[in-house]
Formats: sequence, structure tokens, C-alpha cells
Amino acid sequence: VSFRFHFRGSHHYDSKSKSISHPPQRHPTCIKMELRKVEQELENLSSEWKALRRKRPRFNDDAGPAIGGPDEALSTQMPSWKELKSTVNDDELFPPEEVEEEEEDINMENGSTDANNDKSGTDATNNTDSKDADNTAGYSDFGMCLAPSANGAEKGAESTTKSDGGTSVWERYAAKNTVAAAKSQVAVPEVATSQKQTMDDNADDSEEEEEVSVEDASPKDIIAGLESLHERFVALGPKIDKFNIKLKERDPVSKKPRYGAKTYSRVKHVIRTHKALEQGVAIVFNETCIIPSIVSSLRSQIQHHTQQLNIQKQSHQSQQQLEEERLAKEKLLAKERADQRRLLEEQRKRDEEKELFRLAEEARVRRAEEEQRASEAERRVDEELLAFVPTIGADGVREQIGRMREALKDDRAALDVALGSLYTLFEQIVRKPEEINFRRVRRDHPKFMEDIGRHVGGREVLIAAGFKLDKLDGVPSFFSKEPHIESDMDGWSNWFDMLKKTLEVIEEEMLK
Repeated sequence: VSFRFHFRGSHHYDSKSKSISHPPQRHPTCIKMELRKVEQELENLSSEWKALRRKRPRFNDDAGPAIGGPDEALSTQMPSWKELKSTVNDDELFPPEEVEEEEEDINMENGSTDANNDKSGTDATNNTDSKDADNTAGYSDFGMCLAPSANGAEKGAESTTKSDGGTSVWERYAAKNTVAAAKSQVAVPEVATSQKQTMDDNADDSEEEEEVSVEDASPKDIIAGLESLHERFVALGPKIDKFNIKLKERDPVSKKPRYGAKTYSRVKHVIRTHKALEQGVAIVFNETCIIPSIVSSLRSQIQHHTQQLNIQKQSHQSQQQLEEERLAKEKLLAKERADQRRLLEEQRKRDEEKELFRLAEEARVRRAEEEQRASEAERRVDEELLAFVPTIGADGVREQIGRMREALKDDRAALDVALGSLYTLFEQIVRKPEEINFRRVRRDHPKFMEDIGRHVGGREVLIAAGFKLDKLDGVPSFFSKEPHIESDMDGWSNWFDMLKKTLEVIEEEMLK
């Protein structure tokens, strides 16, 4: 006997047309991927539900708890995940369906044999869970169906062992297993479903025991989390509806579910979880005329808290306004007192300035009087000094040196020092007549007074040589004024000749 292999869900052998068709169904991998995404999203939503139950509404300020007592979390109003799942009734979600058992005689006509072959092909095509239904009727251990080839069908009479009626062994095997599969198509998934439900309940119990910590959160954040959970829950609705519809579908020939045993159990678990979450969302968002929803309570509490804050803000603003008015009055009084003190201080300063001006004026008058007296005294001294120099020129210089020699006749050394200093002074002037520093001698200069000025006739020598008594920069000095050489050439010549003659007289006196 010749056979042709084909995989379930991908090919279908038609014994009448002797051809293989490709049914337009989704690949099982795509269905499993979508189911896995839905399971993951529901798991995340259940975890979010458990996390929200641990939240304790509190405002960021010191206004106290937002809802309930000071230590109450949302777990007092939101049922636990185990309680939500206990409200799900499988009889309502999955009503029992009676499976019509088909008992057919093994001995079938040739026409009925082709029909049975079609049923087996349809069953292999519609079953989307290849891994969970490997042991179903008409398939090998590798998920393949053995179907006779076209050549084998033509030579069936010669190569195939037949029973009574001309039916082949393969045809009787396919018909027998088709009936057996229809009888047991509902019982297998329920076992896996009950086991999965038991494991989930145990996991929920352990998680409920761990929900002991309470986390503080603002009511706005809690509402945002609840609304996010609601939006994600609503987004899952179309997918759950599609799985629910597909769950109720049966193969028209084999009366088997569209899903295999494992996928069938997972889909039922997804629908139960979605239903439990639907009950929780209804408790959180739906309200009655007697009991408001949790979200409504939180929003009312936020509104009440906002009103309290507004009242406190208005009261604070009133107190602040009163405080500002008080501070403004105090500031005004302080400004007035400061102005008074400033006026008094300014008056005191003016009085002090007047007193200082009066004292300064008196001191200026006294200083002017003293200066005048000092000037008169200097003038008298100068007049007395000038009175001792009746002759100006070389003869007058010789006369004053004679007076000095007479006064120092017993102190030759002092006379020599005086004559030497006079010689140096006049020698510098004759050598550089344009240098004003050589022609100016301070009357109180210590060196001048020690060498020349303290002796009789010492100062008179300078006056006899043409020096004048004057004040240069406020300092009394002997000054020999140089005539302007361009405008008064004769005067300058006479002045310079008198200096040279004075130097000659001093040299002569030094030789004596």
C-alpha cells in the first residue's frame, strides 16, 4: 500500500479528488504568541491590583489621610485577588455542552469510507494546537496523518487487504478513531484546567500573605494608577471576546474544540482572570445610589481637601494681609522716628559746623596775627641785618670779612672754615650762574648756620655780594637773582662781575 504523509493544519488530503488542499487558518504559533501576550498583560494587571491595594491615600501636606482612618489602606475597600477570583462562576462562563456521540458501524459502504476520510482531513486541518493533540485519532506519534496516495487508491483492489464490503484496513481505522475522538473531546481539557486553577489559587494565597506592607501615596497618583488599570483592562476586551468565541467553536465533523487540551486550559484561565478583574474594576469605578465607588470617594476627598486648602490659603492670606498692614504701620512709624532723628542729627551737625567754623575763624585770625607779628619781627631782623651792610660790592664784602676776622681772631680754624665755605659757594655760582640752586641759600640751613651764619659778618657777606632777603616756597632764604640776559644784558654783566670780584676778595682774605 502506498501512503502520502502530511502535517496537521497545513495540508488536507481529499480522497475523492485525489488532491491536497491548504485550509485558510492562522498558524498555531501566532495564536500562542497572542495568548502569551494576553496572559502576561493579565498577570501585570493582577500585580498592579495587588500593589494598589497596599496603597494608603495621603496628601503631600499635613492635612491627614485622604480616605479612611490614619492607618487604613485601600485593601479595606478593594477585595483581594483571591476574593475576586472566588466570585467567578465557571457554570456561567462556560455552560456545559452535550456532546453528541456518534456510533457508526465499522462496516461502511465505499461512499461512506470517502466521507470518513474527509472528516479525518477536516479534523487535522482545524486543530490548531499541534503539540497538545498528538494522541488524537487519525494521527501518528509525530503529528502526521497517513493518507493513501493517488496511485495507491487506484491499485487499492490489488494491494490493500479488504474486509467484508470492500472496505480497506486504513479506512476502517480512520472511521473508528474519528468516533472515539468525538466521545472524549471535552473531558481532557478539564483536567488541566482544574490543575491550573488549583496552582493559581495556591499562588494567590501565598501572595495575599505577603501583602503586609503599606505604602503611602497621594490620591491623585492612586486615581491615575486605577485609571491606567481600567484602560488596559478595556483594551484587552476585544482579544478576550475573540478567544471566548473561538473557545466555543467546535469542528463540524469531529465535534472537537478548536484548541488543544493545553491551549484550551490556558484560554479558560485567561477568561476567568479577565472576569475576576472585571468584577474588581466594577467595584472601583461603578457606584450605586447607596455606596459610592472608590474612585468617586477619592475624588470627593481630593475636592474636600482642595476646599480646605483654599480656606486655609484664604485665612493665611488674610493673616498675611493683616501682618503686612501691621508691618507697614510699624515701618511708617519707624520712618517717622528715623526722620526725626535725622533732622536732629542734621541740626546737631550744623551747630557743630558753625562752632567749628567759629573756632577755625578765630584760629585763622590768631594765626594771621601771629604771622603778621612774625613777619614784622623778621622784617625788623632783616632791617637790622641790612643796617650792618652799608656798602654793597667788593668793598662791602671786604668790610664784612674784616668784621668776621676781628670776631674770630682767637679761632683761626673757624675763620678758615667760614672763608672756605664762602669760597665754595661763590665758586659754584661763578662756574654755573644759571643754576638756581647754587644761588639760593636757606637762612636756617644747619650747615650754613654752622659754617657761616653763626659768625659775625657771615650773613652780611652775602648781602654785600648782592643777595636779597626773600622767601622761596615759603622758606626764608638768601637769593641772588639773575637778571635776564637777553632783555638786560648790562644788568646781567654787572651782576656777574660783582660775583667774580667777591670771589677774588675771598681768595685774598684766605691768603692772609
